[in-house]
Amino acid sequence: MPVSATIPSILPASSLLRLKSLEDRITYKYSQDRIDQGLDQDGNEIEDPTLHQFRQGENLAEYHANMQWLLRLLAKLEGAAPPQEDDDEEELDNNRDEGADMGSVAKKTAVRTKETPQEAEYRLQHEILTERVASCLTHFCGRAASGAMTRTWTYKTTPPQSLHIHDPSFIGGDVGFKTFGSAYLLSKHIVHGDIPQLEPWTSSSPSSLAASLPLPKTLELGSGTGLVGFAATLVSNPQGPRVILSDYHPNVISTLRRNSSLNHLDLRCDIRLLDWRNILQRRKRRQNAWQYNSDTSNGKQPTTEYDNVTKTPSAVEADSDQEISEQDRMDLILGAEIVYDHGHAELVAHVVDEYLKRDLISEDIAIPLARRRPAFHIMFPIRKTHADVIADFDFWMDKIGLVDCRQAKEWGREDGETTFLYHWREYVRKEHLDRNVA
Repeated sequence: MPVSATIPSILPASSLLRLKSLEDRITYKYSQDRIDQGLDQDGNEIEDPTLHQFRQGENLAEYHANMQWLLRLLAKLEGAAPPQEDDDEEELDNNRDEGADMGSVAKKTAVRTKETPQEAEYRLQHEILTERVASCLTHFCGRAASGAMTRTWTYKTTPPQSLHIHDPSFIGGDVGFKTFGSAYLLSKHIVHGDIPQLEPWTSSSPSSLAASLPLPKTLELGSGTGLVGFAATLVSNPQGPRVILSDYHPNVISTLRRNSSLNHLDLRCDIRLLDWRNILQRRKRRQNAWQYNSDTSNGKQPTTEYDNVTKTPSAVEADSDQEISEQDRMDLILGAEIVYDHGHAELVAHVVDEYLKRDLISEDIAIPLARRRPAFHIMFPIRKTHADVIADFDFWMDKIGLVDCRQAKEWGREDGETTFLYHWREYVRKEHLDRNVA
């Protein structure tokens, strides 16, 4: 085994330089600078000569060449690997089974496992280098194969504000393991004051009308890593209700708690378990209970399919202690990348209807209606493969009585790589569309 403790003794300097170049490209790929890099109105990248070095090698042939090189590098490192303690223990077990002199075997093993400082340093450097090469290889296989990462998202406010978001590995997170491009775009709109229901508190010099508005109750659906919900927490009035971040998967809840602590927001937000399927089931049970009561007592038809149904112990089970109370309606509901399956379309529509407040936030007509009406803001990428899912979502939102009062489209990147046209919509109840509503 080489006794030199320096990395160049394990790999040639040229290999180390190439490895560092790949690491720089990977770091830039996932950086906010790359994700924020300008796109024109057609979604094409605005040329910047200073970024040329990071675009080199992005063609398919170079991609495969880098993959093959990294694999060869791993094989070379395997050949230069120091002996492992497990190997020594295995040899000891084999010799014991073969009836060898245990005293001589133990003495030999003790000599081999007693490393010099140079050998210990070599082992450490070899492990570090192997981890670097393996990490590059996983990133070339795509984000789903790569490991955990923690990124800082900085917003151009005065003064600048930042959030630290840990994305777990795919295996460790299972779902909600990455921060989607739609989450970043929606979080920017939140922090920059583009959400009417939050605008009085995101403004650097809020108007006197803000004092007339109650502090809003905010819920994020399908929080994932939590960038959207934490952005809303960042700009909300600390004296107001806690922002609620929700998801259905225990692994995601663990990630949200970690990111909440990472940003010191534990006292300003709540992280709650919320399974959309339970909401839909409860609504259907209430509807069935109403139909039964109507048949037996000639009850009056409710205003909508799922409203104004009196709960009875036999008709509706008690809510889980961990889930959000059905009675706790919200002024603002947020969702990014939460409609990507046909099943989600119906579920999201019913969950929003269940939790979105039915009355105006304020009756003061001096305050613009856009600020006074409860709303659901959603951001999602426009994918041709998901057009039927969005059409299904439109059907259910209209059936529920929620309409989009505002739409906007903008180009953005998914992890600094794939370019999408993103769709941002604001939904309100149909009765709140009337400009003259008091």
